[in-house]
Amino acid sequence: MLHKILPTLVSFALTTFAVAQTPYTYTLPQMEGYGLQSWTPFTFPGTPNTVGDATLDFDWLACYQGGFGTNGVEIEIRVGASSYISVLDYTGGTVECSFQPRNVTIPATLMQQALAYTGGTGFEGRVRVDDACQPGVGCSFYNDPVVRQFTLAYTTTAANFTSPDAINCPGEVVHFTDASINSPSSHSWSFPGGNPATSTLPNPVVQYTAPGSYPVTLTVMTVDGESTMTVADFVTIHDLPIATAGADQFVCEGELVALQGGGGSTYSWFPIESLSDPTIAGPVASPVETTTYTVLVTSAQGCQASDQVLVTVVPQPIPVVDNGGGVLCSGDSLELTGTGAEFYTWSPNLFISSTSGANVTVWPTADQSWTVVGTDLYGCIGEATINVVVVPAATTPLITWDDMVLSSTVGDSYQWYLQGEALIGATQQTWIPAMNGNYTVMITDVNGCTAVSEGYYFGSVGIQVPVSETLRVYPQPAKGALNVTGAHAGDGYRMLDAQGRIVRSGIFHGPTVTVDIRDLAAGMHILEVGTEAVVRLQVVVE
Repeated sequence: MLHKILPTLVSFALTTFAVAQTPYTYTLPQMEGYGLQSWTPFTFPGTPNTVGDATLDFDWLACYQGGFGTNGVEIEIRVGASSYISVLDYTGGTVECSFQPRNVTIPATLMQQALAYTGGTGFEGRVRVDDACQPGVGCSFYNDPVVRQFTLAYTTTAANFTSPDAINCPGEVVHFTDASINSPSSHSWSFPGGNPATSTLPNPVVQYTAPGSYPVTLTVMTVDGESTMTVADFVTIHDLPIATAGADQFVCEGELVALQGGGGSTYSWFPIESLSDPTIAGPVASPVETTTYTVLVTSAQGCQASDQVLVTVVPQPIPVVDNGGGVLCSGDSLELTGTGAEFYTWSPNLFISSTSGANVTVWPTADQSWTVVGTDLYGCIGEATINVVVVPAATTPLITWDDMVLSSTVGDSYQWYLQGEALIGATQQTWIPAMNGNYTVMITDVNGCTAVSEGYYFGSVGIQVPVSETLRVYPQPAKGALNVTGAHAGDGYRMLDAQGRIVRSGIFHGPTVTVDIRDLAAGMHILEVGTEAVVRLQVVVE
């Protein structure tokens, strides 16, 4: 609903065809006394509309005593609450205590302003007389100064109208009231730009939808004949304000957002819940869910329009970190992976590969916590805390050999490898090797920490018949040194103890080589000779 807030009594241009006319003449009681030397108000009552000028006739008296200045009289017509227009400002009178006639013409436009101010109920003004007479020098102050026979006269028109809401907003209706005199027997209205455009009702109601200024014409028939009055720009329809609620916005869950209304003098926002002040242009909103806010904007002329803004509440991101169980074996590193946000910031910058990014690596030496702040594309943030517990590293296992069985020191679980390849099903503490080669074992302790043993070479200790009658070792048993003959230059050799460990190795540079065995334990050993076709010979060390 649009509402008017400005007064509707304004000055306007008047056009009439005055066939039915009636004179207005009114004389005010005499004004006298010393108080007339200050502004004294006056009102002529019941003043109907006029088509032309008016006259003010009066006599005034102010005693004169030479040597103390001159006399004078001033009259001003009221056109507003504190607005007056001068129609007479006479000074220089030297007549001694005699009435002087005066006649003042009031132009039609000024009459219209004065009558518009009171709505035709009166004609107001003020008068002041300057008296040069001074006490004690022969002047009488009984009734001096004096204004008498103060008479207003003008010609009225029968046709006349008023409206309490002639200044309005688009879509509002204007109520017209017949103010004609002489009891009209018929009415004919014209409303250019209005709906309806014409009417024969005494007091019609008209709707105006487009901004602008519009004339109104009323023709009435009275016993004196036909009378028409046209008032140009009598109706003023103001523009609607251009309301704006601002651009749609995003706000992070739990945060505040400032709305940005504009286009008017006063504002009303809806819904009022979650608003700091719904009556200002830019209230602060704290929505808990996505909300459409509507602002009703009122212009200085009282016209209203509305606009909406969508405030989308963005849920706070919830960063989730995969820390692999949160247990780290001492000396190892752990990869942390964040999800649930677009950007990540880690703190503190301690035992961590980077303070940004979804993936970081940590290597604390003791139990440690980090905070990760996740930020989404709207700038909303959430955070999570990651705890990593550091447990002792697993003890490196040892491999022993006994009776063709490889054994590991104790762990919680096991995995055996041959030449670095995991053996399928080799998950027990012991393993019976089926092939010669380098064996290792990885154990896992109760904390999930792992450790890998050193390599243990397993070679068959069976004695192979020599592939060449020229290849032999001596002496048997050997002590301190072992001689090998019959080999080819470039062949490799190695000596294994009873547990399959390599205790000596080398390359033949000729058909004979001497191997130093002084620090070898006594017992059975195996000498392997050759690179592709390997010959194994038994060696006894004492």
